[in-house]
Amino acid sequence: MRRGSTKIAVTVALSLAAAVALGPASPAQAWGYSVNRVKTAAEDSWAQVGMGPGWVLLSYKANGPMVGYLFARDFVFADGVVKSSFDHMDIRDTGDSAAGNSEGITRWPWGFAAGSFDGCAYAYGTRKFAIERSGFMSSSCAGGPNVSGSSNDDGSPDTLRWWHSEQVFCTSSSVDALCSPWGVWSENKGGGLKVTTARTDCAAYGNIGADAAYGSGAAVPVHPLGTVPAGVQIDVRYVTKDRQWIMAKWHGNRLAGGIAWAFMPRGCVW
Repeated sequence: MRRGSTKIAVTVALSLAAAVALGPASPAQAWGYSVNRVKTAAEDSWAQVGMGPGWVLLSYKANGPMVGYLFARDFVFADGVVKSSFDHMDIRDTGDSAAGNSEGITRWPWGFAAGSFDGCAYAYGTRKFAIERSGFMSSSCAGGPNVSGSSNDDGSPDTLRWWHSEQVFCTSSSVDALCSPWGVWSENKGGGLKVTTARTDCAAYGNIGADAAYGSGAAVPVHPLGTVPAGVQIDVRYVTKDRQWIMAKWHGNRLAGGIAWAFMPRGCVW
């Protein structure tokens, strides 16, 4: 087993053990247009792309790259810390589209995502949410995503919009080869993910904050997801605007809670 794999496997086991220790949970209420919390692993253990036991991925568009996560109470991070409270999201509305998602998500909730993200986002589906209370936490994001750029953008009022253009990420490919000239690496932009190698062990985090992910503020790395060992393949989706962080995954491996995508320091990869 590769160095680092044991630690990550133990972390995943701890996450599952915590869910078991909670015992059967009363069924959580369904999601709704209001303040929603993330369901615990005991309430919903379903896992697929963008969601897993006790967590859900956030993006700037439907079916888009990760910009952060929301976590449920009792999620166990890689350092053994157990989350003591729920993260919440104001679900103001949804973008209703398959949006190329292979896992069958057709409803993409959007609004203000709190927790350690603290900004406007879409979430990967409604399944991991349960109504906490009526109303909303914040007036932020109430106007909805309004940036053109969706592949479905035909000018109609119901077209899916983005919270931000992909220009919020690093596009200086002449300065840094890991930066995509399109802002992100994908199949239709640059022919796939940018592949590199970890030059040192890479600490992986779930959140650096909306301001940092969206290119306008300093990063606050929180929610440790594991340590990726030196020498392994790293698949990069984008580099933050300040070129201090990459949003990437350890090829073929998962981190705490079954999470794939994480923020890693730019300096830990070639």
